[in-house]
Amino acid sequence: KAIYPIYVEITPSGACNHRCTFCAVDYIGYKVRFLDTGMLKERVSEMAEKGVKSIMYAGEGEPLLHKQIAEIINHTKKAGIDVAITTNATALTEKLAEEALGSVTWLKASINAGTAESYGKIHRTNPQHFDQALRNLAKAAEIRAKKGWKVTLGAQMVLLPENQNEATNLAQRAKDAGLDYVVIKPYSQH
Repeated sequence: KAIYPIYVEITPSGACNHRCTFCAVDYIGYKVRFLDTGMLKERVSEMAEKGVKSIMYAGEGEPLLHKQIAEIINHTKKAGIDVAITTNATALTEKLAEEALGSVTWLKASINAGTAESYGKIHRTNPQHFDQALRNLAKAAEIRAKKGWKVTLGAQMVLLPENQNEATNLAQRAKDAGLDYVVIKPYSQH
């Protein structure tokens, strides 16, 4: 008997603005591509009819780089499916938060350091993205409070030798930003 899944992970964006040292996508390369919005909305509606209960937008790229991600998120929620997002939060603009955060059940930001210097090295990006991501999350928390939305906001750190002494600093910065939780995930290359 064919059984439809109740949870689906979708990668709306095959592009990423970071090149994290631990990212598995390196092996397939970074081909810039985006799922067609119309096609994706059709499939999401079909999934809702088949019984899918939740979709996480994440994956092999930064989901918030998709130009129609707010439309996709809102369509997913209107179809009756819970929405989750895993992001690096650098593209979580105030406009995007205003447009889509009310349709999101939870958002987890990948922030794999407690200082800008380590963040820049681990994410292989501009160290200023560390503060930018935390400012974006703080603004999202502010919007959430103002609108009375129930979205859970959090951060995740992959524990590496380069950041092993920075979890406390990230936890404090996350608390100061108004986030609900921080997850520390051990990582091993073996």
